[in-house]
Amino acid sequence: MFVRTIKGDLAPGTLGFTHCHDHLFVFKTEQTQLPENLLLNSYDKTKNEVLRFIEKGGRCVLDAQPFGAGRHASLLERLCRETEINIVPSTGLHKSTFYKPDFWSFDAHLSEIADLFISEIEEGMYDYDYYDSFRRRSVIRAGAIKIATDEQGLTEKNKKVFKAAIIAHKKTGAPILTHTELSKWGLEQAKYLIAGGVPSQSIIISHMDRVINISKHIEVAQLGVFLAYDTIARSKYHSDEIEVSMLKTMIQNGFCNQIVIGMDSTRERFLTYGGPIGLDFILTHFMPMLLKFGISEEDIDTITVKNPQTALSFKRK
Repeated sequence: MFVRTIKGDLAPGTLGFTHCHDHLFVFKTEQTQLPENLLLNSYDKTKNEVLRFIEKGGRCVLDAQPFGAGRHASLLERLCRETEINIVPSTGLHKSTFYKPDFWSFDAHLSEIADLFISEIEEGMYDYDYYDSFRRRSVIRAGAIKIATDEQGLTEKNKKVFKAAIIAHKKTGAPILTHTELSKWGLEQAKYLIAGGVPSQSIIISHMDRVINISKHIEVAQLGVFLAYDTIARSKYHSDEIEVSMLKTMIQNGFCNQIVIGMDSTRERFLTYGGPIGLDFILTHFMPMLLKFGISEEDIDTITVKNPQTALSFKRK
């Protein structure tokens, strides 16, 4: 097994402390309708966030910005070259509401979408271009497939993207990361991917903690997939004390080996963009809270270091 980063394919055990759902650059494009509060469009500001993350012990980030949604491959590569960070970049497609109605994927055939995912993993991701997402291809290969459902769930439009991800996984072994809208459809996503032949340990279901529903979390975890908890320092959903209590309950129920975490960062969160917290928040604030509430250092290490090694590894059946 290996983890594909911008610096190359690495042995999983070399990753270190890892965020398994985050965003480092998000730029506007003519084909997207991204809210302003999501934009991360300053190289220097993002670099300063990453440098502080590294200073506090951070080593790797899964960048979950997929094809055509303001992803910037060349800036990610520059960031890796100029810092000690490892980045796992993503191919895939975001939720449909982030793209304009005439975006390429809506009318594309299933095979075309699958071919895009496979080519970005095996040949190189398309680089950022404001007008045309297909204008320039980089040599930076993707290390994960990001797909999503919106509030409507697994519509035929979304199933086409999920099927393409299944095809791409079977061809390449790349892990699949999903977006769930307000914790909805995570169970259905996991079941659909597993039924399509994706091993459970190659699936990361994100945002399940937007809404705390322990019985639903357990139901998803019982399928063997990873749950990415990334609703940290988001008081509009719930307090960090509630987040910690949820984590502790999931650990007590035997699912420590299936939890990964991240910040799912946006412009309004990063300190360098004027927000109240930084990319290092988990290291500087949240981990001490976990210890205070009785979660062991061993369990924290499992969640932040060991589990990402498995979740982000390329696997073939």
